[in-house]
Amino acid sequence: MRATLTRERYHTPRYYEIAFDQNRKAEVDFLVECFRRYAGAPVKRVLDIACGTGPHLLRLAERGYEMAGLDLSPENIAYLRARAAVRGLSVNLHVGDMTRFTLPARVDGAICMQDSQGHLLTNAEIIDHLRTVGKALRPGGIYIFDRYIPSSWTDPARRWCWTRRRGNVTVRTTFAALEHVNPVSQIFREEMEFEVMENGTRKVYRQRHLSRMVFPQELRALVELAGSFEFVEWFYGFKLRQRLDLAKHPLMMIIVLRKKGARG
Repeated sequence: MRATLTRERYHTPRYYEIAFDQNRKAEVDFLVECFRRYAGAPVKRVLDIACGTGPHLLRLAERGYEMAGLDLSPENIAYLRARAAVRGLSVNLHVGDMTRFTLPARVDGAICMQDSQGHLLTNAEIIDHLRTVGKALRPGGIYIFDRYIPSSWTDPARRWCWTRRRGNVTVRTTFAALEHVNPVSQIFREEMEFEVMENGTRKVYRQRHLSRMVFPQELRALVELAGSFEFVEWFYGFKLRQRLDLAKHPLMMIIVLRKKGARG
């Protein structure tokens, strides 16, 4: 049996998609209901920021939304374009940085899921991101994103392992978060390993990157500083009754913002 090791980041979208393949129906139902309830006008065109391999983008496209996707990885975008083509879905995909991008036309809604904003390591980057998203949205447009919430920066490092199979491919994933937390910058390290068995060959892919925790009160202040959005609501799960201010020990927050200005 041959084994190879690579540390190239973002070069394993197929294995990533297999590893994180799960039922996203509850999440997409939640997004659709937020579009209906909180947007200033009907939502038809939606941007998925840091879309990755498209777990939310494709499902929203299948429900009739005109979807655009943005990701920093050309490999992810190419893989997602192929996935959409197989399903007969027409989507607009762009390679770009979430802090500075432009779209050919403005959208009615935007999402950023799976704590992807954690890649923004400073307050300035978060504000730049919010202002950039604001420019991409029509007035009254809605922006929904989720963020992981640790109970404190003294939380111990956490590690999860699971295995998923698809056809002749088996992917064993190990994911670790909250490694080497800096309590001042609130930055920590995340590590991911894919052990892949395919056609009798074993490969190991390792990725390591920095992420940043942001607490709810900080996020409210950053939204106000950015100036592009009005705060609408926040939740601790993908149900509208799960409001964040009612949670005792939340592990995540889901934020709903609306672009300022009259719809036109």
